[in-house]
Amino acid sequence: MSLVRLDNISKYYLGEAVLDGVSFRVEAGERIGLIGRNGSGKSTLFRIITGEVTPDDGTVERAQRLRMASLAQLPRFDGETTVMDIALEAFAEVRAMEQELARLGEAMARHEPGAVEAYARLEHEFEARGGWDYPNRIRRTLSGLGFRDTEFSLPFRVLSGGQRTRLMLALVLLREADLLLLDEPENHLDMDAREWLEDYLQECGQAVVIISHDRRMLDAVAHRIVEIERGRLWEFSGNYAYYLAQKALIREQQQKAWERQEAYIRKQEVFIERFRYKNTKARQVQSRIRALEKMERVEAPPPEADTAAFRLGSVAVSGEVALEARDLAMAHGNLVLYDGVSFVLRRGERIGLIGPNGSGKTTLLRQLAGRIPGTRGEVRPGHKISVGFFEQHHESLNPRWDVVTAMLDARPDWTPEQARTFLGRLLFSGDDVFKPVDALSGGELARLAMGRLIAGGANVLLLDEPTNHLDIASREALENALTESNASMIVASHDRALVDRLATRLIVLRNGQAEIFIGNYSEYHERQRARMPEMDERDGPARRTEEALRVRERKRPDQSADNSAAEDPRAERKAKERAQRQRQRRLEQVEADIAAMESLLAEYPARFAALDPADYQAAASLTEEYENLKRDLSELYSAWEDLAGEDG
Repeated sequence: MSLVRLDNISKYYLGEAVLDGVSFRVEAGERIGLIGRNGSGKSTLFRIITGEVTPDDGTVERAQRLRMASLAQLPRFDGETTVMDIALEAFAEVRAMEQELARLGEAMARHEPGAVEAYARLEHEFEARGGWDYPNRIRRTLSGLGFRDTEFSLPFRVLSGGQRTRLMLALVLLREADLLLLDEPENHLDMDAREWLEDYLQECGQAVVIISHDRRMLDAVAHRIVEIERGRLWEFSGNYAYYLAQKALIREQQQKAWERQEAYIRKQEVFIERFRYKNTKARQVQSRIRALEKMERVEAPPPEADTAAFRLGSVAVSGEVALEARDLAMAHGNLVLYDGVSFVLRRGERIGLIGPNGSGKTTLLRQLAGRIPGTRGEVRPGHKISVGFFEQHHESLNPRWDVVTAMLDARPDWTPEQARTFLGRLLFSGDDVFKPVDALSGGELARLAMGRLIAGGANVLLLDEPTNHLDIASREALENALTESNASMIVASHDRALVDRLATRLIVLRNGQAEIFIGNYSEYHERQRARMPEMDERDGPARRTEEALRVRERKRPDQSADNSAAEDPRAERKAKERAQRQRQRRLEQVEADIAAMESLLAEYPARFAALDPADYQAAASLTEEYENLKRDLSELYSAWEDLAGEDG
C-alpha cells in the first residue's frame, strides 16, 4: 500500500526549478535512502511530503489517517522540562490509558457493574500499543542515542545543541507513526549510537525515508536509493553500494550507446553529403535522411556535477618520527577525559582517533596541536614538521572576514587573484568569494577551512571531523585527496567509511582510558563484537553495541532459562573463528611492522659512521630518531606479545 504518492511535482525558487516534474512514492514498510548534493532539493521534497510546502505543479496523495514523524513537526519545550518528561510525551495516549486502567482497577475492587469488561477491552488495546513496555522502550532509545542514565533528569535548558538534536531524534523514533522522515539523523551521533540507530531502523517495521551522508548507514538501512540531481529523481533498488555499482554501469552503457549512435549518424551524414546531388543515389540519400529524422536519439550521459578539488599535493618530508605523545592527560576537576595517552606518529602514517561523544577526542587534538597545555604529558614534534589543525567548529575563521580575505589570511604571500583561482577549486566562484564567513552554510565553511589547511602545506595534519557538513561526493573527494597525500595524519571522526579507508592504527578513547589498536575501524568493530559476550556493564547502556542490544531485546521477562540458553552453538563457533581470523591478521601485520622496523634500525650504525664528528646537531638529531624508533619497536614487541598470548 502506498503511504505517499507524488505525481509530476515541480517546485521553483527564484525562477529556478529545484524539483522538475518528479514522481515519488513510499510504500508501507519501505526503507528509502534519499541522496544528492547539498542544495539539490532533498529537504524540499521532505517538506512537500509533510505538507509544509505546496508544490507549484503536480499532485500529492497521502494515505488516509497517515501518521508521519519528522524533526520539523516536533513541538517546542519548556526549559525546565526534563529529558525523561519530553520522551514520555511520545506516549501521551498510552499513559492516559494507563491512568484509566488504574481507575478501572479500583472500580473492579468496588465491584462496579461493567468495570471488568471495560478493563479487559482497554487492557487489550493498551497491550497492543506497547503499554507494558513503553518505559523500557524509552530507556533503550535514550541510551542507544548516547544519553547516560544520569542525564535523564536534566532540564531541557541545560542541554547542549547536540544533546537537543539527539533528544528530538529519540522523540521521532518513539512516536507512533507509519512513516519516519529522518533528515541527517547521524548528526551529533557517535559510532556506537549510529550503529544502534541502524539496528533500530532495520527492525522497526515502519516506512523510513532517510536523508544521510553516512554511507555505512545507507548501506545498512536502505532497500532503495533515490538520488536528486538537477531537479530530477533517479531510483535504484538496493542499498548505497548497489546504487554505486548500478549507476556506474548505467552511465557506462549509456555512454557506449551514445558513442555508437554518434558514429552511425556521422557515417550516414557523410554518405548523404557525398551523394546528395547524384541522381543514381537519390533514393538511398532520401531513405537515409528519413531514417535519421525518425531516429530516437540517445542522450549523452549528463556531465558529473562539480565537486570540490581537495588536492593536497606533495608536502615537505619530515623525520621518521613526525609526532610523539608521552603520557598525555586531561581532567576537569573529578572528570578525567583521558589519562596516560602515549603513542608515536610516524612519517606518512594515518591514525584514526575514535571514541564516544565527550570522551575527549577534540581536547586531545587541541593538546597535540599546542592549543591547550593539558593536565600532564609532553608532545614532542619530529624533525622538519609543520602542523595543520582542522577545527570541527572553525574557531579560527573570523566571522567578519569574507571568503577571499580568509584565504589570504592563510596565505598572505598570495595575490587576491591567486586566492580566487584557488577558491575556484573549492567551488567558490564569482561573487561567492565576497560572501561573509558568518553567512556561509556548514558545507561552505568546511570547504573554506579545508582550503586554508591545504594552502598552508603542513606535513602533519590533525583533523577534527573533517567530513562534517560535506555531502557524499565531497566526502569521497576529500577521502581521495587525503589517501593520496604523503602527510602524516591523526583523524578524529565518526565517519566510519573515512576512518576505514585512511587509518591503519586507531587510538580509542573510552572511560578515561586510551587503547592503541592496530587495524582499521571494521577490524576493531569485529573484535568488539567477538568480545561482546564477555563484556561487563561498566560502559552503561549508552555504550552497548548492537549485538548486546539484540541479546537484551530477545531476553523477555517471561522467557525460561532454558529458552534464553538455547542459542545456536554454530553462532558461537563462527564468532570464535571470526575472532581468530582477525587476531591472526593483526598478528601478521604486527610481525611485518617489526620486520620493517628492525630492518630500518639496522641501517643506523652505517648512518652514524658516516656523520661528520664535528656536526653535533646532526648527531643529536640522528640519535633522537634512533631512540624513538627503538621505543616504537618496543611497543610493537608488546603488541605482538599481547596478540600471541590470546587463545583466539
